[in-house]
Amino acid sequence: MGYRKNILVVLSLALITVMTGGAAIAGAAQHITFGTASPTGGWMMLASSVSKIINENLPAYSVTPVPSPRGSMENIETIASGERELGLTMSNIALLGIKGEEPFKAPLKGVQGWFSAHYGYWYLLARADSGIKTIDDLKGKRIAIGNPGDGDEAFNKEVLSALGLEWKDFTQEYSGFSDALNLIKQNQIDAVAYVAAPRLPSITELLTTKDMVLVQVDPGKMKAAEENIPYLVIRTMPRSDFPALDMPEEAPVFSINHIAICAESLDEDTMYNLTKALIENIDQVQEISKTFTVVTPENAVKGMPIPFHPGALKYYREAGLLK
Repeated sequence: MGYRKNILVVLSLALITVMTGGAAIAGAAQHITFGTASPTGGWMMLASSVSKIINENLPAYSVTPVPSPRGSMENIETIASGERELGLTMSNIALLGIKGEEPFKAPLKGVQGWFSAHYGYWYLLARADSGIKTIDDLKGKRIAIGNPGDGDEAFNKEVLSALGLEWKDFTQEYSGFSDALNLIKQNQIDAVAYVAAPRLPSITELLTTKDMVLVQVDPGKMKAAEENIPYLVIRTMPRSDFPALDMPEEAPVFSINHIAICAESLDEDTMYNLTKALIENIDQVQEISKTFTVVTPENAVKGMPIPFHPGALKYYREAGLLK
């Protein structure tokens, strides 16, 4: 029921956004696209809420959230190419993109930071009947790790290697998270490794029909990885998030910030206005889902791995959020 409710929330927000956006276009508003991920996922929910705030408070702009099959990678690449103006991405992808490090072939230009949103847990989950308990048990298994070239694949390549599991040690199953959960239900794969929101409804739904375990990671290796990979943060996930999941009462898990990015080409006034409207109405974002209660004015300026857009920075300084 919770999963269906979230899908309805996403679709309702998207419809409202299109309707308000359409009205603004009639008044020759500046059209802005906002890249997300799955059409029914958390990023679409977040972007739809943010777009609704802007469209209702700033008639000079019309923001439309759009799905992105490749998520983080697609969003940063389309901003860099000038196809889109706003997008959501994982902080590791933003940092690697600006530096031009793998999976990017050259530094991306024209991309700046807007705000830090929520964070995602790295869900390393296995079927209970697979015999998988630890990282070492994953060797020789079939693991869903994301779509080719997306943020999850890049994240898994770096993090699994840091934990002692090389790419050659297991069989990669390329798919989006929703498809991967279906593959688990059908016993076609052994485990999944994805970054997603805390208390994710689709995982709760999976656990109603499938016994799953949280794969255990050596704490020493986790700490070393956190120290060596700048975007990793170890957080504690309580079993109360997923009572049906086989895990300790509390377990350390990797997390990573999800951030909103924007095109450098957007003028200072535009980004100032968008940022001001968002921060002054941010309670509307928090009301959409428990996941977004961490989206606050104070957190919006924390953990941004790339430089802020000057317009956003101007507002943050005026509001006393940054010096």
